[in-house]
Amino acid sequence: MIVNHKRKFVFVCVPKTGSTTLSKYFKRIGEFDKPKGHPWLMEKYHYPISKIQKDEDVKGYYKFAYHRNPFDRLVSSWIDFTQEKGHLRTWSENLVKQFKSWEDFSKNFVDTEWANEIHFQPTTFYTHVDGVQAVDHIARYENFSEETKYIFKNVGINYRSENFYHRFRQTNRDKDYRKYYKDDKTIENVSKHFSKDIEIFGDKF
Repeated sequence: MIVNHKRKFVFVCVPKTGSTTLSKYFKRIGEFDKPKGHPWLMEKYHYPISKIQKDEDVKGYYKFAYHRNPFDRLVSSWIDFTQEKGHLRTWSENLVKQFKSWEDFSKNFVDTEWANEIHFQPTTFYTHVDGVQAVDHIARYENFSEETKYIFKNVGINYRSENFYHRFRQTNRDKDYRKYYKDDKTIENVSKHFSKDIEIFGDKF
């Protein structure tokens, strides 16, 4: 999470939806009060709005998050969390040990403890409380530039498109996430895990 008390906004950081890109940007322009310790390793970085509201006085603040098609997001998650050294050093080493490949992970993770891991929770886990949306705006990741312009306008920050041409993390992957799903069973398992997102946001494979 990023809470800006000066501009009165809350950024709910859903994993693999551009949260690191935006967080780094807020830090560069002085809109991110750095917490004690290393901010990217802190437990609260991926706090859902339900916990944020309990820990922070954010009543009346503009609250936003980004949503990404879960089939695409899961592919991006696997590649990043099994390759990026920061993740491997802090929490995802056991992910690589348990699952030998993307096919193994995508087909079987729903029946393991990894289904409850915070990085693999649906967007609604972060943005809803008791089934009700508790943030003001849920942006679509696929419309990142337009959505970010809209959000920045609401919080009073100037949007400069050149600052977002280069994403913080670049991974070697096919842009068409559908190519990673080899059988109907895998699609069915992922659909079940992210069923709330699919229902609310209308995501399709």
